Amino acid sequence: FYNCYALESIDLPEGLESIGNRAFDYCKALTSITLPEGVKSIGEFVFGGCEALESITLPETLISIGYGAFQTCTSLTSITLPEGLTTIEGNAFRGCTSLTSITLPETLTSIGNRAFMICSALKSITLPEGVTSIGNSAFSQCASLESITLPDKVTSIGNSAFSLCASLTSIPCLATTPPTVGSLAFSGCDGLKTIYVPDGSVDDYKAASGWSDYSTKIQPIQ
Repeated sequence: FYNCYALESIDLPEGLESIGNRAFDYCKALTSITLPEGVKSIGEFVFGGCEALESITLPETLISIGYGAFQTCTSLTSITLPEGLTTIEGNAFRGCTSLTSITLPETLTSIGNRAFMICSALKSITLPEGVTSIGNSAFSQCASLESITLPDKVTSIGNSAFSLCASLTSIPCLATTPPTVGSLAFSGCDGLKTIYVPDGSVDDYKAASGWSDYSTKIQPIQ
């Protein structure tokens, strides 16, 4: 259905298990879709450029979402990702400028490069406790993002992961051992005043590569 510009709706049959790369890419009139139970994977850029897509229902059987799957779905305001999903691939929600709410599954462990880049309406997001890695530019240019807590199992934060998040004022990082952090991870976060870390780890964070650039902002969790 690639480039079916006038397609407004479609009923997908029961028994469907996978949706291939770019299956609905640039279906610019598609406003909503329900994926039936049984679908386990959706490919790369499946709904990329679906500018009118306002809602999508994902099945509990889904375990894989491909690269750029929802990129520039500019009308999408909220989405719930099912339990069982472990990875959000790169560019998955990049440029979803109306996205204000997303529910992440407890099974999630990694967030890919640029996964939520330029989600300019996203105000807050809760990262599940099992998340260990946050990719390059994962939340870059999320200009409305006001709060996010980094779970204690996070071990790596990519380059520019939170760059240009102008509304971000504080970040609790719960990891006792400072995660590796890439260059410019918090650059352009003009409102960022405090990075809260475990009480016994303040000195470790202030001395750690990457974190030391923000040493004046690092304080113990109260």
